Amino acid sequence: MVPAFELEEIVRDARARTGVPGVAAALHVDGQTVAVADGVLELGKDEPVRPETPFRIASISKPFTASLALSCLPAGGQLRAWLSHTAGLRCELAKPLPEEAQGLFSYSNAGYWAAGEASAEACELSFDAAMRERILEPLGLAATGYDEPESPARGHVQDGETGHRAVSVDVYPAARRPSGGLWSTVEDLLRFAAHHLGARGPLSVEMRAAMREPQSRALGAGYGLGWWVRDAGRQVALDHEGSVAGYQSLLLLVPEERIALAVLTNSWRGSGLVRHVVEHLGLAVGPPLSRPGVRPRDAAGRELAEHAVAGRYALDDGRALVEEAGDDLFVTESETDPVTGAPVDRPRLKAKPLGGGVYGYAGGGLMSHRVDFPRTGIGRIGWVALPQLEQ
Repeated sequence: MVPAFELEEIVRDARARTGVPGVAAALHVDGQTVAVADGVLELGKDEPVRPETPFRIASISKPFTASLALSCLPAGGQLRAWLSHTAGLRCELAKPLPEEAQGLFSYSNAGYWAAGEASAEACELSFDAAMRERILEPLGLAATGYDEPESPARGHVQDGETGHRAVSVDVYPAARRPSGGLWSTVEDLLRFAAHHLGARGPLSVEMRAAMREPQSRALGAGYGLGWWVRDAGRQVALDHEGSVAGYQSLLLLVPEERIALAVLTNSWRGSGLVRHVVEHLGLAVGPPLSRPGVRPRDAAGRELAEHAVAGRYALDDGRALVEEAGDDLFVTESETDPVTGAPVDRPRLKAKPLGGGVYGYAGGGLMSHRVDFPRTGIGRIGWVALPQLEQ
């Protein structure tokens, strides 16, 4: 077990390197948990982040919604499609993807809205009440819920190249809650994780196994029902990131070692801090880098050079520019935050080949740091299948 002082040192160093206003982290190893925190709830104010501080957990809400859905509904094909992002729906609209992207994994919040509505109807409760009665209360997650808690960490968006400013508007629409509306703490997240590692709770062994069974593959990993499923050598790791309204976060599980890690930040640049913590704890997983000079291949074994990937990609509010430079790519992304309505413009980043047609920033250790091109004219950027625009 990592001592508290060591985890605290890792987290403090990561925050100093990234300039994130506040962070809480907790590590669970074989029944024992240590939690630490550093920084402030909001820039310009003195109140510190504590291990019990609630943050928005954004899309880490998805394994919660998948857990609720399996407790309420038969795990049929439609439910599996909604929960595995394979229902052919756009990310932020309950409308079909363009024809050229149909049949692919494409990250869809709309699929989770549909699953949440079906779960509520099956339980004959509101979605919030069903989540509370079926999942949160049985697991004792008193600090987790959809209403804004007291003294939460405030989200911060980027202000210039290195600065931050607190989000001024943070109202999460009730209809979006199944895809990312929960507030929680690192300690509550690890109680939820402990159930998925085998501790008692509302889901059967079969239900938890169904959630970690890959339904599709994308970006060098599988996606089950609410979990990314990744090969960690001879083991499997489950994880989900969250990003919305100036918060970024991660929940990661290694079931065979009974390890779980939760990291919550109140910054759009929090993924760099999360990556630093994951790497320094030795929990980073991902495909190995390709050998120098060897082009990655797609699923059919063809060289990616057979079709050009450089160009502009766009769908709804997601936009990306991809430039090729030898075996590397340069990717510039932008989108609109669905809660605040603020533009999110990411810097131009070099993405190196990771093998299997997958490219990654910063080693590709986090799923949000990966892109791939599953079909000619389709780039999977930000987990969403974006059609290439005509040149």
